[in-house]
Amino acid sequence: MDGYPYTWEKGKGMVNWLEERLDKVLVTEEWRNIVERARVSNLRTRKSDHSILFLGIHESLGRNGVGKRGFQFEMAWLYDEGCREVVQQSWQEGRGQGLQGCIEYCGDRLTRWGGDRYHKYGKQINDLNKEQQRLRGCTDPASLAEFQRLEQLLSRTEAQEDAY
Repeated sequence: MDGYPYTWEKGKGMVNWLEERLDKVLVTEEWRNIVERARVSNLRTRKSDHSILFLGIHESLGRNGVGKRGFQFEMAWLYDEGCREVVQQSWQEGRGQGLQGCIEYCGDRLTRWGGDRYHKYGKQINDLNKEQQRLRGCTDPASLAEFQRLEQLLSRTEAQEDAY
């Protein structure tokens, strides 16, 4: 455990000030072997007589001993149906790699799938607006249906941009 050694106190700042290490994190040896670089940090708080124990799961080190950049989930992905499919498929494919391996595999697949498709919202929104503009004034059923489809796509893309 990193940080202050005691997790509980009574009578803070008084003559009978008492500190103990009451709170703990318990894991199995099997879990510890899977998540080797996990660390517990004791985070002091002013509002409670108990500390906050934070269990951090750290990225593995690269060959030169420097931590590699970890996977970062983009909230914008939640607005894309393809995200669920990538997670489900990669979870099935990575099943034999153990929990940590499966999580890494899933993260790699999401990163490849997401790529920089969500860094180009402005262009996507402009293109959708242009397509929609082309349909203005057209009142045949096919044009109206396409306009509505573009409206939904535009709303979702704007929500993705906001989330990103």
